[in-house]
Parts: sequence; structure tokens; C-alpha cells
Amino acid sequence: MEKITLSLILFLLNISIFTFVGVAEGASASHSQPRANKLVEARCRRTRYPKLCTATLSNYVTPASEPQELARVALKVSLVRAIYTRAYVKNVCKQLEKTKAKDYQAVKDCLDQISDGVSLLFNSVEELQHLNLDKESEFVWHRSNVQTWLSTVLTDAFTCMDGISSYKLGGYKVKATIKAKVLNVAQVTSNALALFNGYAVRHKFSHHSNSGKINKP
Repeated sequence: MEKITLSLILFLLNISIFTFVGVAEGASASHSQPRANKLVEARCRRTRYPKLCTATLSNYVTPASEPQELARVALKVSLVRAIYTRAYVKNVCKQLEKTKAKDYQAVKDCLDQISDGVSLLFNSVEELQHLNLDKESEFVWHRSNVQTWLSTVLTDAFTCMDGISSYKLGGYKVKATIKAKVLNVAQVTSNALALFNGYAVRHKFSHHSNSGKINKP
């Protein structure tokens, strides 16, 4: 799980390019940004953390962005946040291990949960690529996978925060930072799940509508 695969490296490079292009396009086409912001705000109203949703996604969509694209961006944001959080917690874990602190195991368990979340978010992004299939049975399979994985990421995040709540972790600031970072991962993942569910509902409705038109005599 700690090993960075070639596919993950390429994916992270893609995120960097994606972010750079998003900023560049925003600078060259600022006149369309208000419409894009309204689109994001409308979709984000259905999430648990709408303000955070709007703030994290507004710069990466256009007025023409489809629900699948918005869900994809939200998942990538969650993955990036989880990767950075894992790096921070891993560093804290190493420091506690060197000093043989009693808090080490609690942070190590938290690190394992975050690492699991990184893997599940990466899998979710890849799975989303298969959700435009015409076969309803395959669509349901992929949708169920993503929903299960994202729900597990949320469970792992809150388990991590509960697990370290009674420990000092090298000081209040370190503990507060870990909790803040993990909570942020949970919040953006919750938003991503809501946006993904919205996309899945639209896809299902579109599929049934098109099937009805084809079968109509």
C-alpha cells in the first residue's frame, strides 16, 4: 500500500497538468467563470458541505461541464487531499517511532486507515471511467463499487480521528493538525460521494429514457 505504482505516478502527473490547465484556462476565459460558478453552486447545494464544495471545485469546471466531469474532479480533489494528509501523518509517525512514544501505535493505525483511503479513492477515480457503459447491470456494478469505497473512506477517516482523540501525539498543535487534515479529507469525500450519486441518478434516468425511446413502437 505504501509502494507508489507507475499508474499512481502518472495519475498524479495528470492531476498537476489538470490543475495548471484549469488555472490557465481560468485566466484566459474569465468571462465564462461566473456561469461555471453558478453551475458548481447549484450542484454543491445538494452536498453536506456546500461552501467547501464550491470553493474546491469552482476553478476546475466550465459552464459546459457534465455531472460526470464534476464528480471526477471532486474525486480527484479528495484523492489529492488524502495523499497530502497521508504524507503529514507518516512524518509524525516516524518522529514518534524514533522517540518510542506511547502514542506511536495510535498514529500508525491512523496512517494505515488513511493509506487505505488513498487506495480506495484512486480505485474510485478509475472506476468512474467505466460508468458510461450502456449495459445497466455493469453500470450498477461499477456504481456500487464507488459508493462502497467512498463510504469506507469516510468510515476510516472518522475511525482515525476517534482513535487519536485520547493521545497527545507530540503536542496539541500536531494533534489538531492531523484532525483538521483528516476531517477535511472526510468532508471533501462526502461532497464527492454526493456529487457522484447525483451523476449516477442522472445517468440512470438518461439510460431508461433512451431505452424507452428505442423500444417505443
